[in-house]
Amino acid sequence: MSTGNDDLETWKRQRTIELAYELADSGQYDDFTDVVYALQFERGMTTAQALIVDPDMRRALNQRCATAREAFAPVVIPEPVVLEPEEAPLPVPQASSSFFRRAASMLSRSGTRTVNAGDLNSAPS
Repeated sequence: MSTGNDDLETWKRQRTIELAYELADSGQYDDFTDVVYALQFERGMTTAQALIVDPDMRRALNQRCATAREAFAPVVIPEPVVLEPEEAPLPVPQASSSFFRRAASMLSRSGTRTVNAGDLNSAPS
């Protein structure tokens, strides 16, 4: 007549596994060891570690933890980069053709006067 006890143990195991999956899916735990710790010390399920010994179960919990962390990770949206419009190059002043005509006429009016070195060094008295 140990059927009642077997049913209770089966229920405990099933409930532990369900809670383990819920915790793993919450995104708050890194891996199965964190889930087992939470079951044992936060939920009072002292036998949780003994119930989660199967390597496939541990792999499944690790995968669920990783998937949930990725799903709940905050999305970082980079701030838009505002580019300053390129400054227009400053206009280069163009010399008018009249300036060149005046300069050429001044040179032609002055003639071809020869300057002596002595003229440059002498000061008017």
